[in-house]
Amino acid sequence: MTYKLIALDLDGTLKSTNKQILPKTKIILQELAKQGVVIVLASGRPTAGLYKEADELKLNETGGYLLSFNGAKVVDYQTKETIYQKVYNAKIAHDVYDRAKKYGLAVMTYADGVIITEDIDDEYVIIESEINHLPIKLVKNFKETVDFSVNKVLLTGKPEYVEKIIDEFKEPYGDSLSIYRSAPFFIEVMAQGIDKAASLQALIERLGIKQEEVISFGDGYNDLSMIEFAGMGVAMENAVDQVKQCADYITLSNDDEGIYECLKLLNEKGEI
Repeated sequence: MTYKLIALDLDGTLKSTNKQILPKTKIILQELAKQGVVIVLASGRPTAGLYKEADELKLNETGGYLLSFNGAKVVDYQTKETIYQKVYNAKIAHDVYDRAKKYGLAVMTYADGVIITEDIDDEYVIIESEINHLPIKLVKNFKETVDFSVNKVLLTGKPEYVEKIIDEFKEPYGDSLSIYRSAPFFIEVMAQGIDKAASLQALIERLGIKQEEVISFGDGYNDLSMIEFAGMGVAMENAVDQVKQCADYITLSNDDEGIYECLKLLNEKGEI
């Protein structure tokens, strides 16, 4: 088997604890991209929150794809063409906002390269801003401001509280929305049927790549679908237990060049 596409989660996977792409990992990904392997950055982040890492890997030169909002949008980084997208309308976003406020959760969404929220002092909104290098736009009325369709509404709360209420929170929506945790303090709310695997499927169909020719690397709850989807699903040593349980291989941690170590082994075997 020769793998043709590498899908990489960012935070906790491609990025170290210190928020760096480690040197050996960066070099091997750049080399593989030059050889024609397709590199996909697959994250819960908004699209603009992936630009820094895409540039660092030189995807603007070699080509590559940004799978953002946990799969609600896929962009060709060289051409900036949106090749896959799912949104939901403002009315649904307003309903999510109302329910979130009943549960005491902070609420945010994205537009024009900024984070839109009423909760500018929320510690997790600030973390989201720092992770994505995006400014926060404080609004007085979220529902009046968000009069457009969105890829995602992101909710935040204390990790132990989020774990306690998430099943009850999402129950009324059934299968009408995709709602799940990413980081322990984030609840992602996206259109129906959205996850990283669904958008990877759309992408490989466009590129003529087979499912078994995909490698996925991840560590968090929102990586489960693409770890299970890939021909080879790789969990980082620092991954949550559920990801490790469904992975085909567990590599070293994000602080120990885990991506590099796995790709080096595959390269030596002639499998990539």
